[in-house]
Amino acid sequence: MSNTLNRFLGLLLVFFACAAFAKPVFLDGKEVGPSGLTKMQAKQVLVTVLMHEKFKLAKPGVSINDDLLGPDGKPPHPGYYDFSIGYDSPSAGATEYMGLFSVSTATGDVWETNLCKRYVFPALKATQKAIIKQTGKTFESEKRERRGLGCTDE
Repeated sequence: MSNTLNRFLGLLLVFFACAAFAKPVFLDGKEVGPSGLTKMQAKQVLVTVLMHEKFKLAKPGVSINDDLLGPDGKPPHPGYYDFSIGYDSPSAGATEYMGLFSVSTATGDVWETNLCKRYVFPALKATQKAIIKQTGKTFESEKRERRGLGCTDE
């Protein structure tokens, strides 16, 4: 198997183990490149936030959609990966959406964009510090991209 495929499968395994056993797996900043988080790494940061917020990720029917694109076929928020969290309810026969989240590629900053809620807690701050060390970016330096979320600056 190729190195890239092995790495992808390893990250996928970490994601599912994290969801199944409800123990957050923190991103090792050394794996982050100077250009920022990959989509899989951003999802790992998001899972840490969702577990902190007591989302039941192991519940059957819960999914994280990471292929959100705007009408032009591009990501809706430059500098961020966007994810929607859904629950396929067998009794209702429909998908209930539990949130729309954006994760900064440069800092690991996480927002629930429908509510304009920014997540801040010690474990996330530690992860963000490791990301920032690798990218050289700061929350201040991504102010312009953050405005694109439609939320006020902090």
